Amino acid sequence: MKRTLLFVLCTFFALALTAKSVTPATSLPTYYKDIDGKAGKSLFDAVQKVTKLGYSSLGYDGLWDAYPYTDVHENGYVWDMYSDCTWKSINSNHCGNYSDECDCYNREHSIPKSWYGGTTSGPGCDIFHLVPTDGKVNGIRSNYPFGEVSSADYNKHGNKKGSAKSITITGGNTIAGNTGATISASGTVFEPRDEYKGDFARGYMGALLKWAGDKAFTEGEGSKTFTTNFSTGSFGLTKYGVALLMKWHRQDPVSQKEVDRNNGIQQTQGNRNPFIDYPYLAEYIWGEKAGETLNLADLITAYDSRFVLGESNGYLKGGSTVDPETKCTITWLVNGEAYTAGNPTTTVNEGGVVSVLPTAPKSCDEISTQFVGWSEEVIEGTQDNVPTDLFSTPDDAPDITQNTTFHAVFALVEEDFAPAGDPMVYTLTMTDTEGWTLSGLIKDSKHWRMVTNSYIELQEEIDASQIQYVIINMRTYGGANYNTIEFKVGNTKVGELVASNKTLNDYVWKAETPISAVGKLRFTSTKNTSEYGPALSSIEVDMKGPSYTYTYSRYITSCNNQSSDVEETIVAKPNTKIIRNGQLLIEYNGVYYNTLGQPIK
Repeated sequence: MKRTLLFVLCTFFALALTAKSVTPATSLPTYYKDIDGKAGKSLFDAVQKVTKLGYSSLGYDGLWDAYPYTDVHENGYVWDMYSDCTWKSINSNHCGNYSDECDCYNREHSIPKSWYGGTTSGPGCDIFHLVPTDGKVNGIRSNYPFGEVSSADYNKHGNKKGSAKSITITGGNTIAGNTGATISASGTVFEPRDEYKGDFARGYMGALLKWAGDKAFTEGEGSKTFTTNFSTGSFGLTKYGVALLMKWHRQDPVSQKEVDRNNGIQQTQGNRNPFIDYPYLAEYIWGEKAGETLNLADLITAYDSRFVLGESNGYLKGGSTVDPETKCTITWLVNGEAYTAGNPTTTVNEGGVVSVLPTAPKSCDEISTQFVGWSEEVIEGTQDNVPTDLFSTPDDAPDITQNTTFHAVFALVEEDFAPAGDPMVYTLTMTDTEGWTLSGLIKDSKHWRMVTNSYIELQEEIDASQIQYVIINMRTYGGANYNTIEFKVGNTKVGELVASNKTLNDYVWKAETPISAVGKLRFTSTKNTSEYGPALSSIEVDMKGPSYTYTYSRYITSCNNQSSDVEETIVAKPNTKIIRNGQLLIEYNGVYYNTLGQPIK
């Protein structure tokens, strides 16, 4: 009786969505405490229990209400993982019928529901693996398994469909075989774009753990990826499934998109995906650590300041996800031996990573070099409260004298790297033409018609390399061969869009490669007469925000007072953040100083 009631709720009713609390990043080790010290089947079972914590079904219809929390860009547009279509509202353009790409979007079962009985209950409404996608592309994907394509009969937006190629295991051993082993594949597969392969792999892993034993994903084509064995061996995956998912998981590490989506899932559905929180966990189930006992202290979460999104795998012990070249900022050389602050094998305290140098040798001749300070300098743009170096120039650094103890404490901090500010968006509508020049157009109640010698021009000069999107809302008018709108910056053609039907629709052009040109942006119709020519109602041009270049200077001084500096240059966009392994605190003769040269009590 209970199962029947749950089925009805999940299938026919969208539960009222009340946002749930999100587990703070600092509490994740406690949230996952029950998986610590486990191995093999015990680990698999413990992780499965965590995937069920707080879960409550939203229902299939409830996914529409969840997507604003999980699958929208910063500008509010729907985040479609199968196409470049621009869905301006999460609450419109739902499929429905479609004939072309960008007609509508739907709730894609990335694990096709035909693999588990065709139901939209249970895993059929689990947002772990249900994402918004273009209806047409979703139809092309059909219920084919994910894979890598050797010969494509569909290739667009970075997605491919076609005959499968074998998967070669990369990035370490798996229980499907050693590094370099090849797992055969056959039939037709669908290959998503590279930037989302890890997302889909972790979605599969999370859904598999959540429903293991309750529902098998092995009907039809699902048997190529999944098995019904959750006790030994590959724990619910075929050798092909292990090789493919672990390859994608390793090649496309966790991104900010996934971090945000994972938190959004907990806000709506109540549970979390452990392979986003602790990416290296997958290695203990299907990878190079399979069968070994998990020590949770060896792992860092995707929310840890030492974790580099898009680069890290999350493992600390015996090797670092914190690249010494980019994250560990300071190295001392004493008697030729390096001491590096930020090395994950050093002691980790609440305030950050502590690295203590030994007492300086008695003779200056025995000292190689000694770090004494750093600085951050804005080369372009402005930024308040940028720390200066402890000593303003190498010459200001104190002499390194006999028996001086000199070490640094790193408090891991997060701060805005560049001034906040939205990227520039230029918009032209029928009711607002400010900033635009319109010449020779025929206007009626819903659109302008672009006829002979007419044009639309942005009055401000722009850099073409900064254009991200051009979106024109337009329709055909007259002959089908006369509905192309071309846009140039100065005399350099940037791109063109072609209206394809008589209904006003958004047509989207996306920059694929930077275009070198500066000037006014002008839109014209390449073929037009008084009778024919495209008709449009709005134009939107999305630009990248300005860049800010920072140089990090690291001052080095030696015993003979010869000084040198090392510089690293970083370019960032507005609204981005940097995690710095400093605020640098230096203890000099028993006193701690911050990077402003102020003593710290």
